[in-house]
Amino acid sequence: MMWKLCRSSSAHAWLLSTCFRAQVTCFRLVLFMVVLVNLLLPAECRDPPCKPGFSRVGRWCFSVHTDPASRNQSLAVCQQTGGSMVVLDSAEKEQALTSYITENDLLSMTDQRLELYKDLEVLMNGDDEMEKFCEDYLKFGTQSKTYRHFINNKIPIGSAPEERANLTTPPGFKVALSSIPGAGMGAWTEIPLSKFTVLGSYEGLVRPDINEKDPYSWVVGKLKGNGSYVIDALPLDCSNWLRYVNAPRNFREENAQAVPCAGLVFYMTIKEVPPGSELLVWYGDNYGLHLNVSRVHPEHDLNATVVFRINVIHIRDSLGEELVFEDGTPLVYENWLEDASYTVVDKSFGLLLSYDLRRDRWKWLPERNYSYFTGREGLYLPFVCEDRESEIPDG
Repeated sequence: MMWKLCRSSSAHAWLLSTCFRAQVTCFRLVLFMVVLVNLLLPAECRDPPCKPGFSRVGRWCFSVHTDPASRNQSLAVCQQTGGSMVVLDSAEKEQALTSYITENDLLSMTDQRLELYKDLEVLMNGDDEMEKFCEDYLKFGTQSKTYRHFINNKIPIGSAPEERANLTTPPGFKVALSSIPGAGMGAWTEIPLSKFTVLGSYEGLVRPDINEKDPYSWVVGKLKGNGSYVIDALPLDCSNWLRYVNAPRNFREENAQAVPCAGLVFYMTIKEVPPGSELLVWYGDNYGLHLNVSRVHPEHDLNATVVFRINVIHIRDSLGEELVFEDGTPLVYENWLEDASYTVVDKSFGLLLSYDLRRDRWKWLPERNYSYFTGREGLYLPFVCEDRESEIPDG
């Protein structure tokens, strides 16, 4: 049999003569040539091919989608192409993927994130303005030349005590049914308001006991920093019209903020507010939980890094220790950002692979609920699929 094999190759006369003399030597030479040719062939010729749309990267087949998509869309696209989202189960696999991304110049920032950063600037500017306002108020009070102040309307003599809050509404504003279902009455402006207009100070019953679940209360630090107290606007005969300012459901609705200063709480606009708008202030994370609203800006987590969505993680136990990928595969390798200052509350969340250009490192981030800023669909991000059926086993 070996003799026939050697006879079939007329181009190798020297190999033929060798076969006649020693068939064992012939077998070894032919085997060496087969191995050598196999090593010299491109990887795509000797390895099992990836499915259409996927690229061979070492032992794995990846498909990097730079067109941003929501979490649900990412999952659907990976399934439609015959793959799934990436299961990063080793540092070697993560290194192969991240090298492929950087070498092929696939790093970019999405338009949505650039737009959302403008919202973050509004919040940051509002925070900066708080300190400036308080310094101005301590010097000039409501007679400031920098800030426009609205003060309570005078209450007619003989008015019913329970009408006090409504009757304090300044000219140009009104108390009417809120645009938010189930919120009751709301505070509206009938005139245009410029950014950083002071709507007034929040009034109510002052008491020492603190209950953060009170819907009409602000906890205020005492003027000299010695303890705190509560301004409770629930009693109508002690409060003013600002008690009717409701909480927004999203950042598009939010147009004012609470500013603590000199033992008081002022309401100040953070945007230009057109006439016919309801005034809406964020009342803090605790109140947000009461409304089932999470006010987390994406850049609080992403911090201007380049991000890819790679999978969805599910928490299977109450302690948050048993984590699995979307297909049920348990996490055997993890690369979480070590200095993250938050926890994930949702039982399922997107897994983000984040590249920090300043530190030149890749880390994992959990994708939290950013719908207050993004809308219901959440973040639109580039994402990565893989063809696991074409993966070459290790070794």
